[in-house]
Amino acid sequence: MTTQTQISAHVDASTKRELDEYAEAHGLKQGFLVEQALRHHLRALRELPADVIIPTRIVVTRQSGERIVERLAKPGKPTKALKALFKKR
Repeated sequence: MTTQTQISAHVDASTKRELDEYAEAHGLKQGFLVEQALRHHLRALRELPADVIIPTRIVVTRQSGERIVERLAKPGKPTKALKALFKKR
């Protein structure tokens, strides 16, 4: 028999809505989904190199945000390496 304990967490309203919708659509209990998600995430953190874990939210400074907007407005020309990569597909 497994021992269970209850946890509590504050989540964004949109995250809760997604959880509700997914659980309902797939006939799953929310507790099951939360536990599976935690297990999956913790295993990834343990087994994968830190540089391949992509955060769900990225915070940028005003300066870096402005650079992103500039690059989107005026993208540079593709490099030879990028062209070669697309030719392989």
